[in-house]
Amino acid sequence: MMKIYTLLLLAIFLQPFCIYFALYAKAKYSSENKPINQLVLGVTPSLAYLSADDFWGSFVLLFMVSIVSLVLSLSLNFKYVMTRKINTSTILTSTVSFLLAFGFFYWLIGHFIVENWYETFWPSFYFLGLLVSVLIIKIIEKKRQIEDRLSNMLVLALCVAASVISAFGDAFILCTFINIFLLIPIGGAIVSSGVDKTSAGGIAFFYGYVFIMSLPLSGLLYIALSSS
Repeated sequence: MMKIYTLLLLAIFLQPFCIYFALYAKAKYSSENKPINQLVLGVTPSLAYLSADDFWGSFVLLFMVSIVSLVLSLSLNFKYVMTRKINTSTILTSTVSFLLAFGFFYWLIGHFIVENWYETFWPSFYFLGLLVSVLIIKIIEKKRQIEDRLSNMLVLALCVAASVISAFGDAFILCTFINIFLLIPIGGAIVSSGVDKTSAGGIAFFYGYVFIMSLPLSGLLYIALSSS
């Protein structure tokens, strides 16, 4: 579980991206009348389940982060025009929905998988954070039309990290499988963006080969760390 200050820093880092996606980013299925994008604003308060301290205290603090970010967005609206207006009912609905969904999975993990789930699955949480960071870099590259694809090289490095980072935890095999399921859709979307199907297939084969070649090294690292 996370300390409240760590959780607060995570929320402050994620909230600008949530605000941009909810209010400014153009989307096919979201408009002023149907603000589907604003459902993402319910994510930040739901992070309270990751808190090692009081749940409701963390929830109130994270909810305040969301409110302050919305107020700042309104104050900046004179410079950056919003794609859609703030819909209070949608935000409240999304917050309740995410709380129920996160609560269900929290209960499921805590009772049917393992009690100290964060201590067991922390490598996958960090790996997910790395994937999201590379995805953000990919978005910046697309927006600025940068030719040198740093994101593709980082995904290649993550193919190795998928198993290596699991070697530092207590559930090497399980975390490696989780990382694979995270890497395939997110990493695949990053490297296949803007290429044809033939090239995407070749890239996927090469990246998969790199991952398989890293498994023996990761296994030896896990054995060495476990025996020390």
